[in-house]
Amino acid sequence: MIESLVLGIVQGITEWLPISSQGTVTAVGSLLFDLTLGDAISFALWLHLGTSVAALLAFRHEILGLASEALSDPIHPSPLLRFTVIGTAVSVLFGVPVILVLDHLSAIVGAGAMLLVGAAMLATALILRFRPESGTRMREDLSMLDALGFGIAQGLAAIPGLSRSGLTVSLLLSRRFDRTEALVVSFLMSIPASLGAALFAGLNSDGIGITPGLFGAAVSAVVGLVSIKGLLAVAHRVNFAAFVAVVGIAVILGGTAQMVWF
Repeated sequence: MIESLVLGIVQGITEWLPISSQGTVTAVGSLLFDLTLGDAISFALWLHLGTSVAALLAFRHEILGLASEALSDPIHPSPLLRFTVIGTAVSVLFGVPVILVLDHLSAIVGAGAMLLVGAAMLATALILRFRPESGTRMREDLSMLDALGFGIAQGLAAIPGLSRSGLTVSLLLSRRFDRTEALVVSFLMSIPASLGAALFAGLNSDGIGITPGLFGAAVSAVVGLVSIKGLLAVAHRVNFAAFVAVVGIAVILGGTAQMVWF
């Protein structure tokens, strides 16, 4: 239960930051709580259930609007609804193979995989460092090309260490979207991806106990709801690139220490 509490808090905070929540939870579970890499990844995926609930609550008005629109006029969807459907489909197309490969490799990679996690975090830091400034496009301007690019970025973010929010927000900013709009669209799109990741982990892992699993998800939901509100309020004043780089270096050092130790 202590592990579930700590990992739930980590997930609730890092899901919305431009650092990988999956990579961070995996690193904390492996380095602090001695979880195997496979169990740590599975629990990290499962905890997305809580943060998806947090996003559902935070953006309930937008979601109800999309649902009403889909029922009333499915033949002529708005740009945001069309973007959501296409982007989610592309995310599944790219993300599921990534998760399946990681699940296969987790039994043989061991502690050395932490080096890849840290390297992926450093890659995210570089993306954040050189991303363009916010533009003026809004959700009404979302296009098919935006949906395809977003779906690929979100699918590849299944790799521990690559930040889903960092990659997708950077992509939207590169497409000249307003920064606040980029955050809102990214967080809305996290809901189907997070629910899918949690469902996959729940069905394919024997290492997630019912009680600690539900407790961890509940903690991540509560912490996630608070942190998402805070981030939307201050995100335009924060540059996370340096912080992500420091975290990536720390994970690389931790993985190196594990390899030397064993």
